[in-house]
Amino acid sequence: MDLSTTQPSAVPEARAADDALERAVTRVFDEAHAAGVPGTAVSVAVHAPGGPPVRLLQGRAAEGGAELTAGDRFDLASLTKVVVAVAALSLVEEGVVELDAPVAQTLQVGTGEGADEITLRHLLTHTAGLPPTSTLWQAERGQRLLDRVLTTPLEAPPGTRPDYSCLGFVAVGRLLELVTGARLDEILRDRALVPLGAGSMAFGPVDLPAAVATETQPHRGSIRGEVHDELAHALGRPVGNAGLFGTADDVLAVGQMVLRSGEGRAGRVLDAASVELLVHPAVASPAGYGQAAGFRVADATFMGSVCGIGHTGFTGTSLVVDPVGGTVTVLLTNRVHPTRVGTDVGPLRRALAEAVAAVATPHASS
Repeated sequence: MDLSTTQPSAVPEARAADDALERAVTRVFDEAHAAGVPGTAVSVAVHAPGGPPVRLLQGRAAEGGAELTAGDRFDLASLTKVVVAVAALSLVEEGVVELDAPVAQTLQVGTGEGADEITLRHLLTHTAGLPPTSTLWQAERGQRLLDRVLTTPLEAPPGTRPDYSCLGFVAVGRLLELVTGARLDEILRDRALVPLGAGSMAFGPVDLPAAVATETQPHRGSIRGEVHDELAHALGRPVGNAGLFGTADDVLAVGQMVLRSGEGRAGRVLDAASVELLVHPAVASPAGYGQAAGFRVADATFMGSVCGIGHTGFTGTSLVVDPVGGTVTVLLTNRVHPTRVGTDVGPLRRALAEAVAAVATPHASS
């Protein structure tokens, strides 16, 4: 395991806090390594008040491949959704699209009772009534698949219950394309990634030397550099539910923007009022977490006891922003490589989030 940090300023209190955070992160990964971390690659970036980020790299980009580097890009999976939510709210701020107007004025989403009442807010908060995903990718491709996904029958009337849906974010991505006349990759680049300072985050495919491998699937073989998500791959275009690749530092920039009330590393991304939509739950899930626009709030399945906001990705990725401690914790793994079977990184996600919070919260309040 290779743990490295940028040298901090010579302030004793800050140095002590940096050392404690580094030790906490190292301890979590020593214990996880002893228990067996799924996949072959781990990249961590942690932001805390008063010091430089703590970074950790461990393993290889693929079985038998070269050692992992800080520039290797992971398939971020559903972390794509939080970046899409940021871009969507940027367009809402400028009046390009309305948060509470029926999207049917521009794009038909869903079929059945209430489908014409679905709004962008419903889609961003997973309350549109759409099912979680679709298996239509097994038989369809491209535009025909997109058309069928977008007109999937609703499972509940809009606004009646939160139900996590990849299909809803496919719809968000297509809606943004229609209201701007641009491709989704261009929208995310201009509205989110450039001002965030997330320089290497982009939709795949990614050149193999810089791509971290994911799963070996019967119908596709070994996947590396192409989107892992079956639906996104079959759609064959940038879509809103998955497909972004990036480094831990790229994802760290998203969390830092939230802590800074919308200010990115290279410019303002969102107004403070829009950030409030990202961090405050619009609805409570029966599973016990709150659902804000794009982000989950206090989801113990990956945050443990931390009352933060964040998201996960199926490939083994996660982002946790803790407003109390002022921290951002990014964990990127390829836990599905070479197989998804028996590869739970939930304990590692929770242990890391809790360890960072335990060190940072006393320092932030002092």
